[in-house]
Amino acid sequence: MFERMKNIVIKIKQLRPLILNITNDVTMDFIANGLLSLGASPVMSKAEQEIKELVQLASVVVINLGTLDAKFIALCEHACSIANQLGKPIILDPVGAGASHYRTRTGLNLIDQYDIAIIKGNASEIMSIAGSTIITKGVDSTAQTDFAIESAQMLAIHYDATVVVSGKTDIIVDSNRIRQFTYGVPLMSQVTGTGCLLAAIIGSFHALEKNRFNACALAVSFYGICGERAASRAKGPASFKIQFLDELNLIPDALSYEKD
Repeated sequence: MFERMKNIVIKIKQLRPLILNITNDVTMDFIANGLLSLGASPVMSKAEQEIKELVQLASVVVINLGTLDAKFIALCEHACSIANQLGKPIILDPVGAGASHYRTRTGLNLIDQYDIAIIKGNASEIMSIAGSTIITKGVDSTAQTDFAIESAQMLAIHYDATVVVSGKTDIIVDSNRIRQFTYGVPLMSQVTGTGCLLAAIIGSFHALEKNRFNACALAVSFYGICGERAASRAKGPASFKIQFLDELNLIPDALSYEKD
């Protein structure tokens, strides 16, 4: 698995896949810089007039529901429609699902109406989208990732999607497989946008690895290892953020992968 992960990172740097991000205002800068550090080419847009051209150029479309309003939702629907027409995979990050009916309904409507390849969320978000009644804490999860396995399986089977439940343990689920990974560090949750960037990194891996389950498994492993290496030199969240971007820029080495 390490060699496959390493080869994909190398290919990303060589081919620089364009990742179209329809994303939120809070973490847009971090997402763009994280993708650049990895070697991918990010583009963000809020203009419906250019979405068709950008989707044509992009390898993957990442939809992040972090900051919602009616205009943004219409933009997401337009981007999803074009992406489906052109056969471009969509990664959906239903940020804050469960915190409000508006957010939950928006995420669910997108999944119902469009072919979403990968759904990435924390445990509370995945459980809310799947219809569980759970009290969330804004965009933070109130549940452990393993509590969301049944919900993730339901979503994967019903919508023919791969589901990533991110957290202390990252869980990848599709209709007949489950894998769990324990890479990563608590500091990752103290920097806003690490979850948002993970969805974009998964998109970058999926641009080169067409098997979406494998792409998710390799991406979350790489991402968690980068977090561990960054934390070993960080003094706190601020320095961690800088070290983390540096780690995303490096080719992974076998020693970092010894837990697998």
